[in-house]
Order: sequence, then C-alpha cells, then structure tokens
Amino acid sequence: MLTTLILVIQPMPHAVDSAIRRLLVMLCAAFFCVGIGRVLDLGAKLNLPLKMALAFLCAVVGALFYGVVNHTAFYLIWPRWGEITWWMSFISTGFWAIWVFLAWTAVHFALGYEDQLKEKSLRLQRAQTLAARAQNQMLRYQINPHFLFNTLNALSALILARETDRAEKVVLMLSGFLRYTLEKELPEKVPLHEELGAQRQYLSIEQVRFEDRLQFRADVPDAVRDALAPWLILQPLVENAVKYGVARSIRPVTIEIRAWEQEGRLCVAVCDDGDNSAQEAPPKLGLGLENVRSRLDAMYGRDADLVCGPRADRGWECRLELPLERAA
Repeated sequence: MLTTLILVIQPMPHAVDSAIRRLLVMLCAAFFCVGIGRVLDLGAKLNLPLKMALAFLCAVVGALFYGVVNHTAFYLIWPRWGEITWWMSFISTGFWAIWVFLAWTAVHFALGYEDQLKEKSLRLQRAQTLAARAQNQMLRYQINPHFLFNTLNALSALILARETDRAEKVVLMLSGFLRYTLEKELPEKVPLHEELGAQRQYLSIEQVRFEDRLQFRADVPDAVRDALAPWLILQPLVENAVKYGVARSIRPVTIEIRAWEQEGRLCVAVCDDGDNSAQEAPPKLGLGLENVRSRLDAMYGRDADLVCGPRADRGWECRLELPLERAA
C-alpha cells in the first residue's frame, strides 16, 4: 500500500499505470491473507509445533503466490519496465513478502488467542454465576425446614397444654406465612418492606407462644423501604433473637429491626434486649447465621458483611451491611 501511495504522489514515468498494477497485486495478496486465515482456523486444534509449521508453510506459499502475481502484473502484461527472469523477480519480492505473510500469521494467531481468552472468561463468568445462583437457591431451601421445625415445636407445646384456640391461631398464621414463602416464586432479592412484612408474620406466630414476653418494634424509614435485600435473609437473625433472647429471659424482651443508609450501603440490624450475655452466647455462629453468611458470600462476595455480637447494655445484635440497590 505504501508503495502504491508513493507511486501516485511522486511524479515519475507511468506512475498511474504502476499504481494501478500495484493496487491489483495488493488486493490479490489481501485475498490470499484471508485464505491463510481460513487455513489457520481449520488447524486451530493442532498442537503448537504443527501450528507453527502450518503458519510457515502458508507464509512460503503466500510469498510464492505474491511473486507470481507481481511478476505477471509488471513483466508479462503490457510490460513497461523491460524484461526480468522469474528467479530475479522472486528474489526481489519473495524475500520480504515471506516476512510479511509470517507477520500476518502472527497477527492472526494473536487475534484468535484473544478471542479464546474472552470466550473462556465469559464461560467462567457464566459458570460462576450459575454456581452462585445454585448455591443461593440451595441455601434458600434450607430456610423453610429450619423455620418449620421451630414453629411445629411451638405448636406441639400448645397442643400438649390443651390450648386449642391458640394452636388454631398459630396454624392459621403459619398457613399465611407459608403461602408467602412457598406458593409464590420470589426473586432472589425483594424490597425491604416485603422482607419486614414476612418477619412481622413470623413474630406474630411466636407472640402466640410467648404472649407478653415478646414485643416487636421496627424502625425502617421510607428512604430505605424500597431497598433490595435477599429474600428471607432476616429470618435466621430473628429466629436467633427469639431463641437466645426471648426464650432465655423471664421478663419481656423487645426484638427490634432497624435499617438505615450509610455511605451508599444498606445497613439492617436485628437486636434484642434479652438476658443473653456474651458469656452465654454460642462460641460460633449457628446453622442459621452460617446460612446467612453463606448466602451473602454467594450473592455479593466481599461487598456484604454480617457482624454479630453483644450489645453495650444487654442483649444481642446482628447487623447486615449490603450494597444499596433500589427496586425498579
């Protein structure tokens, strides 16, 4: 191409004629490069030594092809530059042409390798996404049996105590809660106000069991009510507060759910003022809290956190920190 431009710009005898011939030669070489690319694609599954041998063979054939086309265009069809033998023509053009075609094969391999890397990266991302989604789905399915176990225990206690009215009330509320969790195919994330409503239903069931010993308070401002949170992510935290806060105290205990925005993140805290001190707390997270942490890792990686510990005065607090996402 550079030679063609020089012939057009620089005044010399037969410049336009030479430029046209050079352009035709260049087009033939370009079409041959396309053919080399197809051949290299067919040999993409070969091992590296065979690929290099194939590339060198294509470069040699390309140089011979270029030499034939160049000699034909300039010295056989209406020659204006005198006569020259075939071997002299090949020496003058073939030596540098073979390096040009080798460079083209290198470029083709580089572009193909880049495409392979992109494809592998996309496949890896899809696999990681599917794995995280499957893990999160598995962890979600662990919630209902865990919740049912606790609720059926409470229902059994009411039946043994012959408190049939309260037991019937628990059954009805349990039916409403399970309708929300089982009959409806929910997305992985729901608005915070829906999650709060589900916990109200659950605590209503527990209030039948504990009566005045269990009180509930929510402090969720309108600014974060539409923020997205993982479905039923608060359930194990609330169960933990009931199990270690309410059940171990003989006085009324308040379970509080608070939410706020902090530096572009959503913070949600579940706390109680029960008699569960740091000494009485379990030495490590239970199954429910480990479930929460695993779900957060699967959905957010390092962008989310779960912090649990005793409060300054009394009771226990679990705090979630999530990326702040809004419902569409």
